[in-house]
Amino acid sequence: MTHVTPLPGGRHDDHEHHDDRQHDDTQYDDTHDDGRRPGDGGDAGLVLFAADRADYAAARVARAQQDPAECAGADRTAVRQRAQVAAATVIAAAAAGRAAVWVAELAARTGRRQVAEYAAAVLACGRDLDDEDGFDGGVPEEVTRVLSGAVLLDDPGLTAGEGLALAAVGAIALAMPRTITAGDPVRQLPELARHLDLAVSAGRTADV
Repeated sequence: MTHVTPLPGGRHDDHEHHDDRQHDDTQYDDTHDDGRRPGDGGDAGLVLFAADRADYAAARVARAQQDPAECAGADRTAVRQRAQVAAATVIAAAAAGRAAVWVAELAARTGRRQVAEYAAAVLACGRDLDDEDGFDGGVPEEVTRVLSGAVLLDDPGLTAGEGLALAAVGAIALAMPRTITAGDPVRQLPELARHLDLAVSAGRTADV
């Protein structure tokens, strides 16, 4: 953040102010709100006008003297943050891919189209980690619907343990993209990836 430092008090050369205004793209309106020019209101009006001019000049000087290193530091911070988010999304996408493979195996075993759609939706959550999206953080409404858990209502041919693990996988996968727009992806995505792997592991060993 740039801090504006007031200039020291004292007299200001009016000719110097005139030159500054000629070389500054910003137009400074000398008229008061009621249309009077400076000096029309006597000494009090001149004092107020001088104070306005001093504040205006101080702001211009502060902008001109902004430390280039400060700007460069801010740019480096932004680049580092983007790199950290990108690394976290890679971790999350890989975990979503592993989970999708397990769900696809369930679909192949049961022959249920709904379970196959579930696998595709889990994979989509790992791919749609886009910070330009809105409320659902990159998840289309159709993906949200598929992962709602309704697949368990139609006897998908899963064991009780597999069903619980499948529901957990869907909930965790949906949470991943939302960290981009409403959370802390650098911290939360790797943690969600860990929980997704645990849910898959529980599903693979369920009822064995």
